[in-house]
Amino acid sequence: VGVSPVRRKISINIRYADRESDTPILFGVTPYYEFTHSQYIGRGRFISDGDIQARSNVCVLAQDVVRALFPFEDPLDKEVKIDGTPYQVIGVMEPLGNFFGQSRDNSLFIPLTSFDKYWLDLPIPEVIFFIIVRPKSRAYVPAAVDEITDILRRRRRLATGAPNNFGVSTQDSLLNFYNQLTGATWLVLTAISFVALMIGGIGVMNIMLVSVTERTKEIGIRKAVGATRSNILWQFLIEAVVLTGIGGITGLVVGEVASLLMNKYSPLPAFVPLWAILVGVGISASVGIIFGLWPAWKAARLDPIEALRYE
Repeated sequence: VGVSPVRRKISINIRYADRESDTPILFGVTPYYEFTHSQYIGRGRFISDGDIQARSNVCVLAQDVVRALFPFEDPLDKEVKIDGTPYQVIGVMEPLGNFFGQSRDNSLFIPLTSFDKYWLDLPIPEVIFFIIVRPKSRAYVPAAVDEITDILRRRRRLATGAPNNFGVSTQDSLLNFYNQLTGATWLVLTAISFVALMIGGIGVMNIMLVSVTERTKEIGIRKAVGATRSNILWQFLIEAVVLTGIGGITGLVVGEVASLLMNKYSPLPAFVPLWAILVGVGISASVGIIFGLWPAWKAARLDPIEALRYE
């Protein structure tokens, strides 16, 4: 079991020579942070028990901070100033990448005891305190949650039946929240897609009706040389399906590009499955058939003599 208390301060000023950054997130951590948070050192070393006991002014930088302050040199053993206080750089973290377009490498880490020397008295939400717990296996998660809740209630002296004045979150609860969010998003997008299909279908029908009107003489000539109502009907139906098919293929391309961008900027996997491609093509064709049927039927029923006289 790994337990790691963490203090976090959003937006801290860090300076080296004539370069500085005001955007990094400052974390006060213990040596267990690596294990509990699955974020590991890339070069140098991480915070040690000796740093905690000595309240040492040492820091570990994430990749964005390294790029901002040390674009052309090695940051290890250099001295930086965090809000004006000197700290020695002892390590550089491995890159984490982006999450929904936001970098997860814009941070720096110092010993929790060193954090408390300078920023302990800052109010919430400027400084937030939380504890990360990682049990040996997922099977121990429910028991761990119950034990943590019981300990915190006793430490905070909450009466029996009183609501918790703290929160305990697990990966499962976060996953359930994510599933609810994606489910609600799916319903909203489905409704929007339905409305868009109706609007698009009506647009296709209007285009085809205009096409029938403009090509009345062509229809009359085709009927005069032997085209049947079925031939005319299928001609305009196919044109409507091709029109909606182009829209469907364009949508699939946009979806594929969006999934590629999500895979690049988010750790969440995203891809367009085969069934979605088939459903998209099928719906596009169906919209073309449904909304192209009336214009096609109207074209098929034109009297060839009247059509030839049309100006």
